[in-house]
Amino acid sequence: MSNAQTAGNKTPKKPNQFMNFLGSMNLAVTLLVMLSIASVIGTVLQQNQSFQDYILKFGPFWTEVFNSLGLFQVYGAAWFILVLVFLLISTSVCVSRNGPGFLKDMKQFSEKLSQTAIKHQTNNKQFTTEISLDDQQKVAQIVLEKQGYKTKIHQREDGSVTVAGLKGRWNRLGYIFTHVSIIVICIGALLDSNLLLKYRELTGSLIPETRTVSLDQIPKSAWVGEENISFRGTVNIGENQKSDVLFLPYENGFLVQQLPFTIVNKDFRIQYYDTGMPKTYESDLELYLPGQDEPIRKTIEVNKPLYFENYAIYQSSFGDGGTELKLKIHPLLAPAVAPLELDTAVNKVEPLKTPIGKFRLEIDDFRNFNMVPMSDEEKAETGRKFHNNGPSITFKVRNEQGKAWEYENYVMANKQEGRYFFMTGMRESAADQFRYLFIPADAKRSKARFFKFLALLNNPQRVSRSFQEQYPFSEGMDQRTYGLQLRLVEQLMTVFRRSGFSGITDFINTQVPEAERERVSDYYFGQTTFALQSAYMGLLRDEGVVQSIQDEISDFDKTWFEDALTVISSLSKYGPPMYFEIDSFKQIQATGLQITKSPGKDIVYLGSAMLIIGVFFMFYVRQRRFWVNIKPEAERLELTLAAKDNKNLPETKTEFDKICSQIQTVSKQA
Repeated sequence: MSNAQTAGNKTPKKPNQFMNFLGSMNLAVTLLVMLSIASVIGTVLQQNQSFQDYILKFGPFWTEVFNSLGLFQVYGAAWFILVLVFLLISTSVCVSRNGPGFLKDMKQFSEKLSQTAIKHQTNNKQFTTEISLDDQQKVAQIVLEKQGYKTKIHQREDGSVTVAGLKGRWNRLGYIFTHVSIIVICIGALLDSNLLLKYRELTGSLIPETRTVSLDQIPKSAWVGEENISFRGTVNIGENQKSDVLFLPYENGFLVQQLPFTIVNKDFRIQYYDTGMPKTYESDLELYLPGQDEPIRKTIEVNKPLYFENYAIYQSSFGDGGTELKLKIHPLLAPAVAPLELDTAVNKVEPLKTPIGKFRLEIDDFRNFNMVPMSDEEKAETGRKFHNNGPSITFKVRNEQGKAWEYENYVMANKQEGRYFFMTGMRESAADQFRYLFIPADAKRSKARFFKFLALLNNPQRVSRSFQEQYPFSEGMDQRTYGLQLRLVEQLMTVFRRSGFSGITDFINTQVPEAERERVSDYYFGQTTFALQSAYMGLLRDEGVVQSIQDEISDFDKTWFEDALTVISSLSKYGPPMYFEIDSFKQIQATGLQITKSPGKDIVYLGSAMLIIGVFFMFYVRQRRFWVNIKPEAERLELTLAAKDNKNLPETKTEFDKICSQIQTVSKQA
């Protein structure tokens, strides 16, 4: 058998099934649907929040499920990046296989289409004419070109001529642009993804930090340098402070991104609405670059960022920048008013040594304004809708076992029901609401009387002496009985200070037989109340409010006494027995900046522009073809006219009839 015969009998190469799968429409549509679902999740589910916030919102179980699926950082999830990679490969295969055909189709007039195929087009018509072949050919060319067609002549072997017209060849660019735009967008998206961080994490050279520690304690495995080509992170910078790092939320922790420049916050300004909501806030920034003497200066505000090369610095939030505080720490079990003075600041941690153990004071935040809605009566009286409760601090007291009590203390006395109170709230979990105590203000709107009264009650012997002044020993009394009476008062005061009135009830229920409880309860509570009143009257006498403990007191002092007992009775549930009073403060505000490096942004914009162009060509540019086949028959010419439109709209038939009519008319005139 000859070589020619061997070549002729050679089995044609089968198409690669894997490449067919990669370039298939089904795969592309599936990947696009997955990206669409991911985009919906990323829009509905707030991204890059703290892990604790998600636990509070969804609970531990669903938080773990959502986190394992990467839904809290969906645009940086491994599966999302993998979908982008596969979509890039799939579209590239599709373009490489079909692109040359599209380009060829743009230049192809199909002038060699068989006469049979021309007759079987959707729109076709035949008629005869008596003019010459050359004249008929020119007529067909002139009519088609006037309608915007490019023409090409094909001389057939049987003597016939085909005039082929093509209009809207750029329609094929729509397919090319739309497919290439997806490739470009995927490349830009991958450049802006955390693909490099995922690789470093898989190789073990990157370990996110999950602890709350100072910057110098974060290990190098949690640091990222200039090799990270794209990121989006945040940093808070106090007034007249600087930073050259920012923090990237990653997995269950965060990473530290080293910046190639230093940002200085020269000033931060904020304005509020009457409701207390921020109206506008802006920052005066200076950007110091290595090798440059003069910094870049710019005032940024919301939606007006600072752009530098591939970096964008946005004004995203605000907070406390380390407000300086002078605190007085009142020991709530001390028998004397002797507060400890402490100079500290927001975001600091202070060790505390107390008689009941060691604690840590963690100052979390300071707020200068706390706006709350007014009641209807207050609105009618003042004409305002909101009231400012004044400055407050939020802090935690943590014991050696790690248990924390969170507090919210206010500086100013606020009016409620015609009386002034100092508010202090406490909760043991971030999932709980604050439970507030309302410390009554004295006539000078201070807490001085409250802490004097509390210190007095913390000394049962002093209370006993006040009791003796009100109920002195007389000749008709039994000395032993009177002594037992005084010891009972001291014991009741001790129980009251330890657990309030409920503690006395528990004491009776555990120490007194059931048959005697009602009688003993009335007696014990009567003695407790009398002892408290005696101690209070002694305090008022020391203040000069009354001359004698038998004097009548004002309604204000009576109400103050009742309010103070309500607070003191609840102190056992207040956490560690300490009260933190804000003596003075110097507010320092911080600007919250979001800094992004996005080299793929412009590439995505280019891809988006290409997509718009491609869609425009696909929807608004119709590729239309027209054939005029002229065949000599005896002394006449037989004309076959046909048209094809890639959209086959109703106007296709109208245009076809119009061109046929013009060719017939001109042919007759010729």
